[in-house]
Amino acid sequence: MIKKNSGFTFIEMILYVVIVSIIVSTLIPFAWEVIGGGVKSATQQELSNALRYISERIKYEIRNADDIRIVSSSSLNLDYSITEPSQDPTIIALTSGKVTIQQGTGPVLDLNPSKINITTLTFSDYSSVDNKTKHIVFTISGQYSSQGNRYEYQQASSIEGSAEVRSN
Repeated sequence: MIKKNSGFTFIEMILYVVIVSIIVSTLIPFAWEVIGGGVKSATQQELSNALRYISERIKYEIRNADDIRIVSSSSLNLDYSITEPSQDPTIIALTSGKVTIQQGTGPVLDLNPSKINITTLTFSDYSSVDNKTKHIVFTISGQYSSQGNRYEYQQASSIEGSAEVRSN
């Protein structure tokens, strides 16, 4: 009788295990790096979108105001007494890491999501001496509130913008 040997030898088995181990040990770190890059990109986009939204909302409010009442380093008080009396005054300010807006006697609303901490909001009045041109420049800086010390969540950014009251 002839015996047929089927299956793997011990050396073949060790060789296959080593090859699979090498492939897996190179692919897993690469996969984690790709996933981490995706998370970092999403974090950057969320921060960027939040800062851009705040900037556009401030521009909108300045452009549609009737006048500028008070400009301080971290708050802006706009006059809407002619066009929208229910929105008079409109106050935009930085309060405890949040950019807030209050229109008239309405509620104080946060403009940034809870994951975004606004570190600075500065307003500068660049109006002309004769008050024919009422122009405000602002800078907003923020950072993503991380869920630990992972580098993917450590993002900070700032944006600068300006707007002019249209009613002049």
